[in-house]
Amino acid sequence: LAGSWQWANDAGVSIGYEADFWGKNAALVSAAAGRVNARQAEAQAATLAVSVAVTQAYLHLDHLFALRDLAEQELRQRSRILELVQQRVSAQLDSRAELRQAEIGVPAARGQIAALDESIALTRGQIAALTGQGQDSAQAIARPALRLQRAPGVPANLPAALLGRRPELVALRWQIEAASGEIDVARAQFYPTVNLSLSAGLSTLGFDSLVRSGSRTFGAGPLITLPLLDGGRLRSNLAVRNADYDLAVEQYNGAVLEALRDVTAQLTSLRWLGQRVSEQDQALEAAEQAYDLAEQRYRAGLGNFVQVLIAETQVVAQ
Repeated sequence: LAGSWQWANDAGVSIGYEADFWGKNAALVSAAAGRVNARQAEAQAATLAVSVAVTQAYLHLDHLFALRDLAEQELRQRSRILELVQQRVSAQLDSRAELRQAEIGVPAARGQIAALDESIALTRGQIAALTGQGQDSAQAIARPALRLQRAPGVPANLPAALLGRRPELVALRWQIEAASGEIDVARAQFYPTVNLSLSAGLSTLGFDSLVRSGSRTFGAGPLITLPLLDGGRLRSNLAVRNADYDLAVEQYNGAVLEALRDVTAQLTSLRWLGQRVSEQDQALEAAEQAYDLAEQRYRAGLGNFVQVLIAETQVVAQ
């Protein structure tokens, strides 16, 4: 300045406020809240999925132990038959052919028990992994003690609104809310933006006059932004937001239909499984009676060993 160098010093404070005449900022908050709630619901869905997996693995473990009990019962049964055949061979009432047939069943039953023990160990490891424990703690998982005498009861009237509590559906509903808020934001961008600003400070050349009264500055006024040349971009953005909303709605509708189908299928299976269990109990009882009769006839010398093996096979199958 006039052949010399000076410091330009500025110090100030400014405050700005955007007047939300068209609801853009409120829509932004609503959309953000929807996304946060959707993430929380998805976290609940993940927790529920892990809980379901643990429950299914635990039920499977109980089923494997029940099968092992049956396998041990089968082993005792075949061992008893083997002793009987050995006695009859010693008494020269049977040949060594019957003895060889009886000997086959014992190692086969032991092999089945070994296979079930393997499945039990693997299922225990699965439960330990699902619950976040190490594999060294898998063997400490005790045998389940469920022993349900009958199937769990289901209310005669299940309201469809109960499905609304499923976390995956809740997450999709919040996704729709977020998409709706983003549409409002895209629409509000077509309108002018009005910002109100207020500033105060000090501005001077040189350090010596910075704090004097003559260096004080003030400013206040509105700032209006008009989207005059962004019509194509704004329309495209609005079209994208509408498409996102339609997609979210279709995903929700599809998820509701799938949830209804899943519940209906489970209830249908539960109803028919009850009838199957009743019929299966009768078939098992008849097979056990046939085996007892075949064994009694064989002991009395009125039947052959093949009939006993056939009857035993039927019991095991039932």
